[in-house]
Amino acid sequence: MCEGDVINLLIVDDDPSVRERAQVFLEGTGSFSCTTASSAEDAFPLLPGRFDAVVSDFEMPGLTGIAFLRALRSRGISLPFVLYTGRSRDSVLEDALTAGASFYVRKGGGTRAELLELAHAVRVAVALRASSF
Repeated sequence: MCEGDVINLLIVDDDPSVRERAQVFLEGTGSFSCTTASSAEDAFPLLPGRFDAVVSDFEMPGLTGIAFLRALRSRGISLPFVLYTGRSRDSVLEDALTAGASFYVRKGGGTRAELLELAHAVRVAVALRASSF
């Protein structure tokens, strides 16, 4: 991936308003092309696909975001993974990083600052992966 390329991102969240808000904001930057899924189970058939990274909620029906991440890693899918969750940092951060998450971004009200932080985390995760190859 070269600087200026569009990042193909998979957003997995059971809340349609969160998916839509993130997609509209990220695509509005001109740096992202987003596909969304409402659960980990819905996301599996899309992967690995053409994606550069995955953003996932933690608390979803079925698999949690961390269980989803572990399942991806066990299938050999090493895409950068950003956990985007409303759960308190202490309760999931260590598990997320141990499972192989690239970053953790705290989800709140979908403010511009929060979505900028999400965009930055994804860009950095993708850049770090690219530099390691």
